[in-house]
Amino acid sequence: MQNRKYQVFISSTYSDLVEERKKVLDILLMAECIPAGMEAFVATDVEQFEVIKKVIDLCDYYILIIGQRYGSINPDTGISYTEMEYDYAIKNKIPVLAFVLDEQTVLPDDKKENEPDKVERLKAFRAKALTNRLCSIWKNTDELVGKVAVSIMTAKETIERPGWQRGTDFDEASLRRTIMKLQEENENLKVKLNDAIETVHSFTEIKNVAFENYDVKIDYHYTPTGSYRRSGSIEKKLPEIFKVIATQMMDVSLTESAISDAIKSKYASITGCMVYFNDSQQIKVILNQLRALGLIYSSWSENAGKLYWGLTIKGRRYRDEMIVVKENVMSVDNTEE
Repeated sequence: MQNRKYQVFISSTYSDLVEERKKVLDILLMAECIPAGMEAFVATDVEQFEVIKKVIDLCDYYILIIGQRYGSINPDTGISYTEMEYDYAIKNKIPVLAFVLDEQTVLPDDKKENEPDKVERLKAFRAKALTNRLCSIWKNTDELVGKVAVSIMTAKETIERPGWQRGTDFDEASLRRTIMKLQEENENLKVKLNDAIETVHSFTEIKNVAFENYDVKIDYHYTPTGSYRRSGSIEKKLPEIFKVIATQMMDVSLTESAISDAIKSKYASITGCMVYFNDSQQIKVILNQLRALGLIYSSWSENAGKLYWGLTIKGRRYRDEMIVVKENVMSVDNTEE
């Protein structure tokens, strides 16, 4: 349709393909597309990947560029974030245009994978991408740019997508007022929902739920580069663990994985190493304890297909008591002698 623009997500490893990404961006702009992804959306952790999935959902096409690096690996899935993006696009039926670097191309060492495990994973990822009917092989940057230009123009003509079109038939001022009103109503509903959750909890309260005297012990392990597996443990009172979780939450809900990462970052951050909890059920036990105390609640997201955890009003009060800086008020005697 005339004046319609198509949003295109660009996925690849980053440091080894900086120049290629920039030139692909230029080509998409020349093709009157709206680029998404790029430097602003390079997934390096679970939370960023959750944001990226929402961006992919809004895109009309997905471009995958594979070089000779596999990229950062998600500790939960064991595959790279780039491959996770590709799998998500395929699962959600976003048309994928894949561009795989010729295996015979010679690159500098800093642009190649040197870890044997990642080399094998990259090989498998390449093989999977090559099964895509819209996949091309490229040998240099110029060839990549040319193939992207042809592929995106062909895709626009042969694969119908909704695209984006300038809105002209609306009163902008009225629309803004409506949005502000809906946002206000949404916030009020959130407060009422949390109040309802807390009220229900008060009727089903479990007696004598431990908090102040609950000793939490979480065993973990990690493997330094070139060394053997090592172990460690986190030993804290439950209120200290809650403080970490609640501070990370603020006004957002988090997945169990994000909560685990927050605890690891606070108490088990090992430079250059991925840390793994020995007992995968331990975090669930902690979250259930905090829920029984009425400090947090859980909600299932149909869109994301995930369980999220957030603070109740009681939980926010406890958090604020823990972290809010209070003035040191001194008593002054103004009695005249």
